[in-house]
Amino acid sequence: MKKNTFYCVMRELWGEAISLSDAWDTFTETQTTLDIGKQIDIMMLEALPKMSPKKRLLWRTSLAEQGIEMTPTQVDQYISIIELALGI
Repeated sequence: MKKNTFYCVMRELWGEAISLSDAWDTFTETQTTLDIGKQIDIMMLEALPKMSPKKRLLWRTSLAEQGIEMTPTQVDQYISIIELALGI
């Protein structure tokens, strides 16, 4: 996906509530992982969009315990980026 197209999609989904440059970086990192990453990492990326709200909360809590703080909206944005990278 081209950067301009990605920006348009993310702006349509999230308006001004997202940093497009950070989102693009996440998208390209996700694509790289899907192309050349370890199988376990790819499986995790594929599992994230399928998680129930309860499992997303548990995942977010696990991240917080590791020092990675994300708001519920940031989790949803991250999953949107992964879905675009996966083509779903």
